[in-house]
Amino acid sequence: MSFISNFLKKSYDKEIDGTGLAVFRIAYSLILLCEIAQMFYFRHLIFDKIPYLELAEINFAIPIGIWFLSVFFILFGAFTRFFSIVNYMMSLILIGSIGSYEYHVFYAYMGVNFILIFLPISQCFSIDRLLQKLKYSNTTFQYNPSKKVKQLHYFLPVFVAIGLVYFDSIFVKLTANSWLQGLGMWMPSSFPMMVHNNFTFVLNNKMIMLFLGYLTLIFEALFIFLFFRKKYRIVLLIIGIGLHLGILITFPIPWFALTFISLYLLLVPVSFWQKVFKPNNGNKTLKFYYDSECPLCVRTKIIISHFDFFNKIEFKTVQFDASEEASLKDIDRNTLLDDIHSVNLKGTVFSGVDTYIEVLKRIFYLYPISLLLRIPGIYHLAKKVYAYVALNRTNERCTEENCGYNPPEIPNDSKIKLLQNYTVNDLKFSLFKWLIYSLSFAQLIIILNSPICNKLYASIGFKNSKIHSYFSVFNNNLISITKPLLGLTSHNVFIDDIHYKGYSHIIAVLYKNEVTKEEFWLPLIDKNGQPSYYNYGTNWRKVSFSMNNPNIDLKVLDSGVRDFTAFWAIKNGIDLKNATFLIKVKKIDAPKGWEKDFLNKQIAKPWIDGGFVQWKDNQFSSQIKDIESL
Repeated sequence: MSFISNFLKKSYDKEIDGTGLAVFRIAYSLILLCEIAQMFYFRHLIFDKIPYLELAEINFAIPIGIWFLSVFFILFGAFTRFFSIVNYMMSLILIGSIGSYEYHVFYAYMGVNFILIFLPISQCFSIDRLLQKLKYSNTTFQYNPSKKVKQLHYFLPVFVAIGLVYFDSIFVKLTANSWLQGLGMWMPSSFPMMVHNNFTFVLNNKMIMLFLGYLTLIFEALFIFLFFRKKYRIVLLIIGIGLHLGILITFPIPWFALTFISLYLLLVPVSFWQKVFKPNNGNKTLKFYYDSECPLCVRTKIIISHFDFFNKIEFKTVQFDASEEASLKDIDRNTLLDDIHSVNLKGTVFSGVDTYIEVLKRIFYLYPISLLLRIPGIYHLAKKVYAYVALNRTNERCTEENCGYNPPEIPNDSKIKLLQNYTVNDLKFSLFKWLIYSLSFAQLIIILNSPICNKLYASIGFKNSKIHSYFSVFNNNLISITKPLLGLTSHNVFIDDIHYKGYSHIIAVLYKNEVTKEEFWLPLIDKNGQPSYYNYGTNWRKVSFSMNNPNIDLKVLDSGVRDFTAFWAIKNGIDLKNATFLIKVKKIDAPKGWEKDFLNKQIAKPWIDGGFVQWKDNQFSSQIKDIESL
């Protein structure tokens, strides 16, 4: 225990550049925004009792909108601490309300969103950093906040959302024949309803699939013990991103794959991000002239330089020696003081709004705004606004009285004592340490009730004992708390007995136009039996493992078909006063081992009649056949 404590203390005391943490913040926020946007589009399907017909008790557009807004602020690093708390609270409320649409990336969201509250994710590339600069800078000095963060801040999200997840999943996979036989990657990729791309040319190479299957097992088992060690980090990074890129292009769960890829960015060496974002003083393409004695002009310069990550703009003061600047020799000095000017590499002089357009062109992610400002009407409005601001800006010159520099008093946590030998820094470290210990202990308790542990208990006669019964109850109660709050749970992903055994049918839904007699495939399952564009993320989990699964529950299937047909019909202007939907079934084989062309053989299976459902006067009735007996 002391070894772990010493390692954590060393990692906490070591300060490194925070650029990689900011890159992770941006990447993770963008992915989470996509997940939230998808949830917003399908909110009536997910939350209504019957989509659009029996609405949810509250309008979920509002909490989803609040969640989206909080993540949007985190993306830009604005008021980050506050919105990190809002993000966690909204994810707790909404993910906890999703029910049968829940899928395994939600556990990662909960863990990461909780951890984000405690991390300095706005140390770089953030509005918060800019606000600090503006608050403590003036015409004499520019304040630059530190970019340093604790090394432990990089490790914590990886440990919680990847390390604990992988380690737990191993204790489940080791009881699954497909994983023990090296087919853990091949088997789920060989069911048509589970893959949105057909990679038969890879699946047909048995050696590659066995290699990937066993590599995944070994990788997940060792990851938690190696990821914090520098000499293994690049190897783990390459393997991890490679495996999740494979998930991205194979399975219809893009936000899951991209979320884990964003977490792997925290393993990228800090030196790499420093090189990528290193200012290049020899690559400047625009000279920007500003009045160094004008407070507003100085603030403008600070704002532009903050967003100019790649140092494309060179800043010059108008208090220069005119003989040194031939490019502006024909411009009166008073004109330079009254307006912002810039000069490009060709010697073209720009002023006012045109200068800002040139600036925005050189900041790649703001380039669309420069195009927008060029549009007639918007351009003329911008000129009027600029003229008004320029006319009303203060012309007060900088003096010792009004330019006094008062840098922030940054407390040194290691020197602020709470007790005689106990500082604020010690308190913060203790909180991080016990957070890690608590999360590890909770996940270990969950692991002790895993399938492989239960097999061990059975072999020694402990499984049916009273103590084991009490432990199982305690374990379930623990998961009921840790799963919604922290994402800590058992990770039964792609396991034979749960997901494959007896899975011998694919179900598709078609709309039949009673007038034209045309049939339209609902975008759940396509003609090949593969997921269509409705069938991604949360919906894929619902369609593939709730409505349809190895052992179909007709009541669950009925309610699922009811909800999807109602949602699709209203979205597409179909009147539910009289609408008929056909059920098609493709009977497939459940693989017992590796087989060449298995996926294509299943795709080639014919569709057969599985019954129909009807809507009459907004009332649903089902005539779906017993799928299992077909």
